[in-house]
Amino acid sequence: PMALTTSQDLLATDSNAIVRFLETARPAAVSTEEKARILGTLPLDGEVTDLNASARQKIAVLTELLRATGYESVYQIKVIDIPQAGMALHARAVIFVSEAALTLLDADELQASLAHEIGHGYVWTERERAFELGDHKRLKDLELVCDAIAIVTLHGLGMDVSRLMTGVQKISRFNRERFGTANNEKDYPTVAERRAFAAAVVT
Repeated sequence: PMALTTSQDLLATDSNAIVRFLETARPAAVSTEEKARILGTLPLDGEVTDLNASARQKIAVLTELLRATGYESVYQIKVIDIPQAGMALHARAVIFVSEAALTLLDADELQASLAHEIGHGYVWTERERAFELGDHKRLKDLELVCDAIAIVTLHGLGMDVSRLMTGVQKISRFNRERFGTANNEKDYPTVAERRAFAAAVVT
């Protein structure tokens, strides 16, 4: 069976085969018990629950994407109060959205970012292994694979795939202007690399 191994392998694969793979190789959800345990370990400090109307509407839009992709019962969205703008999949059960990202991105860009995080579920084991080995090249390439999964997902839902890169650019600019170069920047492709790869995937 086909495997999403590298960004270049993915580009060389028939697009219909990629769509079929994303359906047949969907990552298994953590058990109800494990999800409850994960949620129980999260600190109460830092979670943002008092959201204004605009933020609540954006969370509703993210929930719509989870529902459309069949992940509504798999991932729980939590807004967190950290200075950086970003979104992350935690323990294959929780989607963290920083309050800064929720404010910075529009609804379409947030959905595109969420589609990228869904992609992390497909490469979770590979990413954990690369992280343990300090394999920065592999970590960077897996980010591109997740971009491709996001683009295929958004395209399948009839959504504007360009919103993925506009969101990436906004977040990168926001974080760099406020905090400079990130400590883990070597684990991520540059915005230019991501834009070039996204264009190749779309083509």
